[in-house]
Amino acid sequence: MTAQLDLATVLLLHKSSFLVGAFCFLYARWQSPRDEGLGILASGFLFLALASTLAGYGEQKLLPPYLWTLSSFTLGIGGYALFWIGVRRLSAGRRRLADWLALCVPVAGALIGLVTHFHVVNYIRASVFNATAFIFLATSAAAIISERSREPLPARAMLAAAMAVGANLCLAVVIGLIKPGIVPITTTYAFFLAIICHFAIALFALVLVKERAEAALRRSADTDALTGVGNRRWFLAQLPESGWQGDCLIVMDLDHFKRINDRYGHHTGDQVLLAFADAVQKNLRNGDGFARLGGEEFGLYLPRTSEALAFAIAERLRRAVEDLQVVSNGQTVAVSVSIGLTAASGTERSWEDLFNRADAALYAAKRGGRNRVACEPAPAEPEPLVFSLDRAS
Repeated sequence: MTAQLDLATVLLLHKSSFLVGAFCFLYARWQSPRDEGLGILASGFLFLALASTLAGYGEQKLLPPYLWTLSSFTLGIGGYALFWIGVRRLSAGRRRLADWLALCVPVAGALIGLVTHFHVVNYIRASVFNATAFIFLATSAAAIISERSREPLPARAMLAAAMAVGANLCLAVVIGLIKPGIVPITTTYAFFLAIICHFAIALFALVLVKERAEAALRRSADTDALTGVGNRRWFLAQLPESGWQGDCLIVMDLDHFKRINDRYGHHTGDQVLLAFADAVQKNLRNGDGFARLGGEEFGLYLPRTSEALAFAIAERLRRAVEDLQVVSNGQTVAVSVSIGLTAASGTERSWEDLFNRADAALYAAKRGGRNRVACEPAPAEPEPLVFSLDRAS
């Protein structure tokens, strides 16, 4: 079927794919205003649609060659430059003014065309255009993949794959124009396959935005709004369902926190909570789980940690909190924390047993004068009963 389509018809479909993609990007931009790259992507697709429209009219002899060749070339390269800028913005989620230098490429192409008139030779114009498109699509795919470790969303791989396929199609067109017969597809068929790639790029970009929004909702549900650390729900989800022997649990409670709120105000209390959470996070190891359990109480899960090492960690945290400098209205607020620690022995029936022991240790630290670490030892295993047949005389 595709072999029977002439180039003008394929260019019409080509233009339509860009228009549909542009409207999809605009809709997603309306739904997700924070993803600014979507608007730039829409602009890039609109430029490409306009370039494809001019090329289609030119192929149908509706426009003179001097009018459509250079204008469609420049608009098309500008569209791919905007596409690359939009992808970079969408992928990284931040503005980079240097990215806009990519627009120098279509400007340079237009100037060279005005001087050399290379654009009037169809295979040269098409080769330069598709070579430039290959570069922009390939680097766009690389930009999407490069941010995958920071934001490991499944749609990134699919979006990068769609861009990579589009880039290879552009490369196939260039090779076919320079060395006919080497690539086993015609220019018309390559354009037809590119239409599918444009739809795929728009689709997976929308999926990426959707996955990003869902991930943000999950983070919001698992994160304490004030301190930015995990909340109780997140903390309990991190605890293993079994096999916690050799792990340690720490419960921390800021001393006299109600007095701080009453004396300095809740704003200062929030500052204290923030400073405390920051101090603890700076002293954590990879794999440690830290969360705000509620109010001024925090939990710390230490996997595969001996009681002696856990005590040293807790003591280091206590000293770090004691050294905090929180200033309110010119006054330095004294901050200290009481810490309860217990180690799992494997005899616990549930995490509730371990929490109860950690709470008991915390209360012991409070009773002992606060600003200290107390340990609640694991319950000793019952000694086996020994029966003897000997009787005392």
